[in-house]
Amino acid sequence: MLILSYRMLAVAIVASALASCATQATPERYKAASTALEGSAALRAKTIAHCVQHKWRKETIENLALLLDVSESKAPALGCQRVINGVASGRLTYEDFEKTRRGDITAKVVKVLQGR
Repeated sequence: MLILSYRMLAVAIVASALASCATQATPERYKAASTALEGSAALRAKTIAHCVQHKWRKETIENLALLLDVSESKAPALGCQRVINGVASGRLTYEDFEKTRRGDITAKVVKVLQGR
């Protein structure tokens, strides 16, 4: 059950994190959002804060905490921070976003979430 939840958790985090900067993600909009996030610490902070404010389900927080190896109280903020920084740095690509949106979590997305 936990493995299935990883897929839902990754989708929730990535979708929430990108919602404020790429409402209707296209490759061009994703690249623009990534570039904007890369160049603005204030925008990254605001996007992370927006992501953290997402209505997190208890099960999602529990699974995220396990995946990140942190307490449940720290999981949403750390997950959002790692995803946004992954987008800003280019480690998470539009293709990663699309795969995750379709429910195909990859080892790359897990590594970014785990800070590896």
